[in-house]
Amino acid sequence: MKITKYLFGLALLALGMSMTSCNQDNEGAIYTPASSNVSWEQKSYSTKTAEESIEVPIMISRATKSGDLTVNYTVEASDPDVLSDDHNGKVTFADGEGMASVTVKAANMEKGTTYTYVMTLDDASVAADENLSAIKTITVRIESDYTWLDGGTCKFYDYNFGDGVEGEVEVLKAQENPNMIKLLNPFLALYGEDPDDAVYFKDSDDIIVTFYDAPDASGNVGEIGTGLVMGEYTIEYLPSLYPNYCYFHADDNYYTVGHLIGVDGAPTYVGGFDFEYER
Repeated sequence: MKITKYLFGLALLALGMSMTSCNQDNEGAIYTPASSNVSWEQKSYSTKTAEESIEVPIMISRATKSGDLTVNYTVEASDPDVLSDDHNGKVTFADGEGMASVTVKAANMEKGTTYTYVMTLDDASVAADENLSAIKTITVRIESDYTWLDGGTCKFYDYNFGDGVEGEVEVLKAQENPNMIKLLNPFLALYGEDPDDAVYFKDSDDIIVTFYDAPDASGNVGEIGTGLVMGEYTIEYLPSLYPNYCYFHADDNYYTVGHLIGVDGAPTYVGGFDFEYER
């Protein structure tokens, strides 16, 4: 099936606002040491878990394997009661070792919370010779996901890639938050995953919907996630910046959502979708 892209509405190229998706794992170029420097292997690492606890190994490298070496790092934790690591600010390389790891630990996490753990190598560890490419700081993000239960289906109407193309989409409900549902990859459900299509939806994201207890001052009854991948594009939901384009309205069980369409992370087109769902 060939999909015709009806990316409708006003092009917003003049906004000049660069956005990036928030759901990338293992971000950053891999570092190849060229001197005695040490370096984290990447600038950031992200993961999501439904468990209350998790351990995440973070790799660190050095350019030469000769001799014993101890390097120091500092830590900034978003919640020190939840986050820790097993090295307490020091990593030791034995003679012959070029790689080591620090295990970041998260325990007793609260559902729906994203935790960050930032580790920064000291200057003496990275400042060697002429090498300026070492990665000094890594940010580890751990998201404690909700427990998702069967929530039936909704009728979904897409206005991003078609003029009201509709289909049934599976819904999950968050056990810990009665105001949150997840629409399971609606674009894949509507359009399939044929790689020959103009837009390839296999790796599109689910849409997280959070309902408010009462409408806000703009009449919005809820919000959706932003930076979500839909084929070659992203959903950019930014109502505080662009209230004329980003909104979430309701007529009984019929919901209308306006959002911007991101091209390479930058809001570029106006888009939207509707869905019918009885909560």
